[in-house]
Amino acid sequence: MKESEKSLDPQLWHACAGPMVQIPPLNSKVFYFPQGHAEHSLAAVDFPSSPPVPALVLCRVASLKFMADTETDEVYAKILLMPLPNTELDLENVAVFGSDNAEKPASFAKTLTQSDANNGGGFSVPRYCAETIFPPLDYTEDPPVQTVVAVDVHGETWKFRHIYRGTPRRHLLTTGWSTFVNHKKLVAGDSIVFLRSENGGLCVGIRRAKRGTGNGPEAGSPFLSFLREDESKMMMMNRNGDWRGKGKLKAEAVLQAATLAASGQPFEV
Repeated sequence: MKESEKSLDPQLWHACAGPMVQIPPLNSKVFYFPQGHAEHSLAAVDFPSSPPVPALVLCRVASLKFMADTETDEVYAKILLMPLPNTELDLENVAVFGSDNAEKPASFAKTLTQSDANNGGGFSVPRYCAETIFPPLDYTEDPPVQTVVAVDVHGETWKFRHIYRGTPRRHLLTTGWSTFVNHKKLVAGDSIVFLRSENGGLCVGIRRAKRGTGNGPEAGSPFLSFLREDESKMMMMNRNGDWRGKGKLKAEAVLQAATLAASGQPFEV
């Protein structure tokens, strides 16, 4: 399997994706909306008039891959859908997002301040994260200090010096933090995610800041911010007239998925 095709641990993936992102469970029934799929395309999708593409297709979730971009660490999912005959339509068994009550591992996310993202600075660790997610400090030492080892979404190991110092005292990540910031190209507004996995290991992930393009209320509205970011990327073109948005959905991919769905063949989104 290619490095870029490795599927992530679902718990780390969900922690990085955030609470607004929910994925239908394996083997659940869902509806596929070709027009909604087309709205994520870089260019307009010209659906054929004959045979017509249905407005929605009942499908079964055949497989799930939890992925992360190798350059940005941004997470995304690949979902293989198997079209079903309409005779199997049963709304009671169609997946309802938000119905998963499975216990989730302890995780914590913090939006980076300018000080956190400063090239030569450290990371100010909130007390909850330090005491709940990180390994326990030995407070009999002066000052209490330890090396924290975390694994990112690509399986790469990062080491940070965790120290409790200052007046008033606070938790800080010092040595190793600036290397992480530089390598991941983090800026103020990005978020860092720490997760304590089921086996006790520490994982680290990233949520990139969403840059809005318009005026109006954006705080507390991540979905609006997401749409604005997409709109901004769609409008950005380089000198050759090519779209800049790396990894964005191509019209051909949408057309292929919709055509396969209409003909009852499995397809990927």
